[in-house]
Amino acid sequence: MSYAKPIHGMWPIERYVDLLMGEIPRLTDDAEGYGPRGREYIAHVSIPEAVQTAFEELKAVYGNKTREANPLYASK
Repeated sequence: MSYAKPIHGMWPIERYVDLLMGEIPRLTDDAEGYGPRGREYIAHVSIPEAVQTAFEELKAVYGNKTREANPLYASK
């Protein structure tokens, strides 16, 4: 992926990929996502099948390139 033409002030495409690819795992209601730690903090989120499919397709290209969550903001 790349910009059609350079855009002043925009992050590199890789930065957007890192951010976006990190959101699906974090929003998933399982032990790796918000799961039990998010109980009474975040409402259940159902990831639409088309979004999950797109995520898996991008993951096949970009691997596990996701932004690490900042532990300072983790639920206790």
